[in-house]
Amino acid sequence: MELSNTRWRGFQGFLLELYRQSRLNEIQKMVMEYLQAEILHQCSMFDYGRAGDETIRFFHPYSGNLDEQTLQDYYQNYQHKDYTVWNFSQTEPVVYRDSDLMPDHLREKSRIYQQWMRPLGAYYGLGCTIVRGHFYGSVTMFRTKEAGDFTEEEVYFLGLLNAHLSSHLQMLYPNGIRESNFRAVDESLLGKYHLTERETEILRQLGEGLTNQEIGGRLCISEVTVKKHMSHIFEKMQVKNRNQLLLKLQK
Repeated sequence: MELSNTRWRGFQGFLLELYRQSRLNEIQKMVMEYLQAEILHQCSMFDYGRAGDETIRFFHPYSGNLDEQTLQDYYQNYQHKDYTVWNFSQTEPVVYRDSDLMPDHLREKSRIYQQWMRPLGAYYGLGCTIVRGHFYGSVTMFRTKEAGDFTEEEVYFLGLLNAHLSSHLQMLYPNGIRESNFRAVDESLLGKYHLTERETEILRQLGEGLTNQEIGGRLCISEVTVKKHMSHIFEKMQVKNRNQLLLKLQK
């Protein structure tokens, strides 16, 4: 199966932007905005996750078309009862349609369909697991029964995108993503201490728990350059070491 020339050029442009992006929040947003334009669907979500011994823990979900209460309702009450989770592999990426996992008449009887999907008008689902060495997360889209099921071409297209997304996240986080990677940097600190744009970016990476070497790799600068920027940050923020800086970020 091949993409049309127009769609392929658009996809290449998206990939250029994806590989330039290192912030997890922004990756979620740009992927979901792109899919909203490329694959017809009514609602969707993109979460990150980490595999444990027996289960996968999902965190930091994002949706551009579901309200916060509906999104949290899924993760608090339905994620472990979702029949698609049975298909999740911790070692290989999977692209799936709900209708390929379970016959429609059985899906319609499931608790998640009755209590969560049907009130949204969602009937058909298409999703993928983001995996490359580690489990990184998942993307899910839904559309109405009237719109028809997702096509083979749409499954193929999501698979192409997912291969690049999995590769990019593995490059950024070779040991997988943890919830601590979302430690926030207080915006008021940035202006208060008059940090430069580069110092601000390094501070954000530090807040995600990255080492100097990892920060350098992500920003395509040497570890020596990272250390120089860190020295300036320490001086401006009046701390002596990384631990003191992290404590200040957490206050």
